[in-house]
Amino acid sequence: MRITKYIHFNLSIALPLLTLLITLLITYQAFNTANIELEKKTQTYFDFRVREATSLINNRMHIYEQVLQGARGLFMASKNITRNEFKQYVATLNLAKNYTGIQGVGYSLIVPSANKPQHVASIRSEGFPEYTIWPEGQRDIYTSITYLEPFDYRNQRAFGYDMFSEPMRHAAMQKAIDTGHAQLSGKIKLVQETGEQDQAGFLMYLPIYQNGTNNDTLLERQEHILGWVYSPFRMNDLMNGLFGEQADDLDIHIYDG
Repeated sequence: MRITKYIHFNLSIALPLLTLLITLLITYQAFNTANIELEKKTQTYFDFRVREATSLINNRMHIYEQVLQGARGLFMASKNITRNEFKQYVATLNLAKNYTGIQGVGYSLIVPSANKPQHVASIRSEGFPEYTIWPEGQRDIYTSITYLEPFDYRNQRAFGYDMFSEPMRHAAMQKAIDTGHAQLSGKIKLVQETGEQDQAGFLMYLPIYQNGTNNDTLLERQEHILGWVYSPFRMNDLMNGLFGEQADDLDIHIYDG
């Protein structure tokens, strides 16, 4: 009799515990399954956003290259593009509205050392009495940013700058000459930066050759180069302009090299 009561007592305790244990196992399994599904969905969305971001960046840089191709076409169509003509051309692009992230479109001219005094005098005669090629120093070849639109307070800081004198820019400019195609520089600090809220930057270069010349070979391209049309970019501005309202759901870090 006592044994029967003992067994009954144990069963009365064990059955609820067993039921609770089974319920907990089922709940855990359901939670684990839901968690796995959530991770899969999150990973799928992440992979999609990465592909979308990569495609968006590539497409946008291709569009910016087309802007420079248009500027190169302007130089190919005439032997002498005036400052005002260049300004009007860039103004029609409406960069701030149509090409968010691009800081401007410019032209950097190659100036042989022997031609430097005449070149400086010519630009000063256009109404820029303080114009000079900088940084100072004796070099066989100078380059100078002679056009850069919009000619706002940031871009005015780059006027006359010899980009060929700086190694990172020099490498991209030389590669553009040698290939005949648009080239991006590595990470640089733009001379447009003012020291307040500075951003990492980079530049895109497209070579301009003498009109009417054949530039199929490396030697021909090196002999006939006149300069480059180019665009400066501030990285934060570029990224914010690319992703807009979706910028906060994907943390992107871009590294050079």
